[in-house]
This record gives sequence, C-alpha cells and structure tokens, in this order.
Amino acid sequence: TILPFDNNFFITWLDGRNTVMEGMEGMDHHDGHHGSMSLRAAIIDAAGNKLNEWELDNKTCDCCQTTAAITDNGPIIVYRDRSDEEIRDMSIVRLINGQWTAPKAIHNDNWKIAGCPVNGPRVDSRGNNIAAAWFSAASDTAHVNVIFSNDGGATFGKAVQIDEGGAIGRVDIAILDDSSAMVSWMEGNMIKAAKVHSDGTLEPSIIIAASSETRSSGFPQMTRSGNQLIFAWTDDKEKNIKVAVLEL
Repeated sequence: TILPFDNNFFITWLDGRNTVMEGMEGMDHHDGHHGSMSLRAAIIDAAGNKLNEWELDNKTCDCCQTTAAITDNGPIIVYRDRSDEEIRDMSIVRLINGQWTAPKAIHNDNWKIAGCPVNGPRVDSRGNNIAAAWFSAASDTAHVNVIFSNDGGATFGKAVQIDEGGAIGRVDIAILDDSSAMVSWMEGNMIKAAKVHSDGTLEPSIIIAASSETRSSGFPQMTRSGNQLIFAWTDDKEKNIKVAVLEL
C-alpha cells in the first residue's frame, strides 16, 4: 500500500527478510524450516529517498494483503496477524506523534488456521473515522465483518456481519460519511455491495456482477469518485478487466 503523507509517501508491505531457510544444503526446498513474514512500513520522498523505515510486527500471516489509511492522527495499518498458536485475526498499528503503537486486535474472531487464507482486510478513513472490513472462517463458518472507529483506531465498536451465508471474502470498503460505509465482497461467484452504518444497521445488498470463485479472478476493487462508486474486477473467462459504476 502506498499513500500520500505530509508531502511524502507512506508505504507498507509484508517483508520476507526473516524467512531464511535453514539446512538447505542437500535438501529439497520444501523440507527447510523458515521464519515468519513481518510487517514493515517506510516514508519516502518524491525522489525515492527513504526517510524512515520500521518493523512493526515480526510475525504476520504470510500473504494476506495489508491495508492502510491516513487519519487526522496519522497513518494506520490493518493486517492479518499471526500468533504462536496460529490465531490469525485482524490487528492494527498506528503512528501517533512519531511513535508506532503495539499491534492490537480490532476484533477477536479467534480463527485458528495453520496456513494463510490469502484473504486480506480493507480499511478506509475520513478524518478520525475509520471503517474496516475483513473475512474470517472461525469455527468453520465463513463470514465478512465490518467495524467502525471514531477515534482514529484507538477503539472500535461492535463488528457487523454483512454476508448472506455464502461468503468467500475478497472485501473492499469505502467510507460514505461519518457514520456509514459501502462494503463489497464476494458471495460465491457474485460480487455484492451493501451500505452499513456504524450503529449496526445494514441496508439490503446489491449485486454488482457475476465473477468467478477461482483464485485467478483476483480481488474486486472499489473506489469512490464524487457521487459514484466505481467497481473493477477480472473476468476470468474473457481474461480482461470489467468496470461498473454505482450512483450514490
């Protein structure tokens, strides 16, 4: 993720420099042991000079996408964390007055899974109002949740489940105003969207398009432009990108 920040650019990524294979000589690479992926962030200027770099979490889920936003208080990152017990729930870190906070769960799904689900979260901000969406399959039940914060991610309200029973995740979210957001996700092979309010009210979902459940169909994307929401996704059969526009 890359975002403009204080006349520079804020970047966050999953980093594999700690995943050094051990005992490689004479072994098949699948037999080696490796360390964990870490979460890192940096600030660079317009010329590409690195001004700061930080390691923010030394053990994260291997390949779930990270997501970031800029609040009035500073940058935040939401990502799928990974505990020693293989609990892979969503955590947040925040840059406050030049210092990063310790990782903190935004909601305790308690999803224990010994592998990466390749299904990262999405976050959007407006001032210090934050909305985040993510996928979980805790207790072998797949669902998509949305959660709100009105203090820059220091605290969060109650999670709102927005799926309709057949979620496969692949979420996106766009804040509409201080108390509502539009969330998109895949329900089977359908791309759906719904407006959700911070008080937990969920409006009826809208079918945006049919897609494919295959990995090659990727993750549908959504962004706001004026009074429109623009959706883009990969058509796995035609091997091209399709776009739809929703008037707000």
